Amino acid sequence: MLLMVLLSAWRVPGGHAAPAAEVSVTVNRTGELDVTPYGRLSGHDLHPGQFAEADFIVTNTTGATRAVRVRARAPAVDLDEQLAINVLASNRTLFSGVLAGLRVAPSRRIVLAAGARAQVVVWIWLPTRARAYRARVADISLELASEAAR
Repeated sequence: MLLMVLLSAWRVPGGHAAPAAEVSVTVNRTGELDVTPYGRLSGHDLHPGQFAEADFIVTNTTGATRAVRVRARAPAVDLDEQLAINVLASNRTLFSGVLAGLRVAPSRRIVLAAGARAQVVVWIWLPTRARAYRARVADISLELASEAAR
C-alpha cells in the first residue's frame, strides 16, 4: 500500500517548452584581414521570433585596397532554409536571406582602403513561420574573402 502511494505521488516533471535551435557564430582572421574580436562571437538557443546578434570589426592589413565578401560555412544543413540572416557592413546590407543563400559569397561587398576598417553586424533569427528547427544545430563560420579592388 505504501509503495502504491509513493508510486502515485512520484511523477516526471512535465515540460511544454519545445527544444530550441542551437546557433553559434564564429569568425576568424585571414592573412589580409584582421578581425576584432575573432573566434566564437555568439551562441544562442533560438525559438521562432527570437534573434541573435554578432558584431565585429574587420581591418584591411594590406597596403592595397581590398574588396571583401562574407560567406557562411556550416557543417549541417538542417537549418539552411529556416534561419534568416542579415549581414551589414558599415550600415550597408551585404546579405539578407536564409542561411542557404549565404553559403555562396554574395555579389555585394565592402571596399576597404589600405588600413581601413568597417564594423560588421550579423543578425540571425528564426522567423515565426519556422517549423523544422527543434533540437537542430547550426555552427556558422563566417568566412571573409578579399580580392584586389578594381
